[in-house]
Amino acid sequence: MTLNRLSGLVVAIMGLSLLFWIIPHQTEIVDSGWLKPATLPKITSIFIIIAGMLHFIFPTGKAEFDIEFSLRVGLFFVISTIGLYLMNLIGFIMATPILISVIMAMIKERRPFWLIAGILLLPASIWFCVDFLLNKPLP
Repeated sequence: MTLNRLSGLVVAIMGLSLLFWIIPHQTEIVDSGWLKPATLPKITSIFIIIAGMLHFIFPTGKAEFDIEFSLRVGLFFVISTIGLYLMNLIGFIMATPILISVIMAMIKERRPFWLIAGILLLPASIWFCVDFLLNKPLP
C-alpha cells in the first residue's frame, strides 16, 4: 500500500470515528429547535469519509514524508491547543481573532480582504451559527 492510499484510508477511518464515536458522545441530544447539534458535524464527517475513500481508491500525485512540513503541522497543532485554552480562559469572542491572527501571520497572509474575512467574519459566522441558530452559548 502506498503512502498516498494510506493517507486516504486514515482520513476515512477518522471520519468514521467522528461519525460513530466522537459526535454521538460529544453532542447533546435535544428535542427542540429545527437544527440539532449533531446535524452539521455528521454531514461534515460523511464528506470526510467520502473524500478519504475517493483518495484511497483513486490516489493521485506522489506522497512523500517531509519532516519540515510535519514539524510545521505539529506547530499548528500546538497553536490550536493554546487557542482552545485561551477560549476557556478569556472566551470565544476574544480568543478566536487572536488565534486566527497568529495563524494568518504564520502563513504570511497579507491580503486585506482575507485578513478581515478570517479575523472578523469567520468568528462572527461561527458565533452566529452556534449562539443564534443552535441556541448554545460559546465559552
